[in-house]
Amino acid sequence: MYRKPLIIAHRGASAYAPENTLAAFDLAYRQGADMLELDVQRTSDGHLVVFHDPTTARWDTRPRPVSGCTLADLRTLDIDGERIATLAEVCAFARDTGMMLNVELKQAAISAQTVMLLRTYAIAEQVIISSFYATALKELQQIAPDMRCAYLMGTQTYRLDVRVRELWPFLALRQVRATAWHPAYQLPALRQVLPLVRRSGYAVNVWTVDDPKLMQQLVAWGATGIITNRPDVARRILEPV
Repeated sequence: MYRKPLIIAHRGASAYAPENTLAAFDLAYRQGADMLELDVQRTSDGHLVVFHDPTTARWDTRPRPVSGCTLADLRTLDIDGERIATLAEVCAFARDTGMMLNVELKQAAISAQTVMLLRTYAIAEQVIISSFYATALKELQQIAPDMRCAYLMGTQTYRLDVRVRELWPFLALRQVRATAWHPAYQLPALRQVLPLVRRSGYAVNVWTVDDPKLMQQLVAWGATGIITNRPDVARRILEPV
């Protein structure tokens, strides 16, 4: 049976509101997104925060590793007028709105704490956990084999083994027991590989796509979800599909 593609808001409606903040997530919800994509890291005092970069430099010009900052340190950051969100706050938002979440693990060894928080807020069934790191996904499956997970693959590499994995992701997907593949739209041969991955039973959610024509093209190739900074555009373009 045909299902319309998921509209997955990349760091929230980040084309219009400060990325990875509650303001961006609320706007994505109001713009009709089906799912929120967010990045999770752990602070030095053990809190899970929603933050993309490895350091705070983009926001305060100080290259402090997030893992070396306390939550109080990070709360002082000005994220274009907003403050950093905790994963607990986003879980509460998802519980109250029913929004699905795509939680990206930016660090290793935070799977157990992430899953515990998702279960505390009773939203585990509406979450898929993704990562570029096989170690994080393997750890997740050892801790919580019932959780859905997605293998992220990008373009910023010259390593031959990574390029081979991106061109033929099946072994990597099986090794982490993934339910979904999250490739960058720029990956070579995506047009040829995407339908094969779908026929093998995996969901395919492509990132980060803001061009309307490309959204339509990817869905025509079989994409099950579009990860975008502009959920309103995706809703307008893909709703009639």
